[in-house]
Amino acid sequence: MHAHSRLDRWPARVGALVLAVLILILMAWIGRNDLPGFALGNVNLGLAGGVEGVTAPRDANPELAACLEQRLTVVDKMRSDGIVSDAQYETFRNRAIAFCEAEHPPGG
Repeated sequence: MHAHSRLDRWPARVGALVLAVLILILMAWIGRNDLPGFALGNVNLGLAGGVEGVTAPRDANPELAACLEQRLTVVDKMRSDGIVSDAQYETFRNRAIAFCEAEHPPGG
């Protein structure tokens, strides 16, 4: 008979299954903004001056508000100038919001 290696036994198979599930969870977490159920869309961050679709709480981080105002104005101009399509607009907008939140965390 043929001798089985350790990788052919049930603990190794269970370990591989657990690893695969963890990788899928990690992939979903990394791409959560692209998944329909997790999309941020029009994030309610709120700016005092107000960029369309974005509003901030009264105690909002002023640096975050300034960053969002600047970045979203540029993205809106790119859309109005025809540089980005309507389909690309949401992606660019969400990336601008994510960038500003990473640089200046809300409430921080």
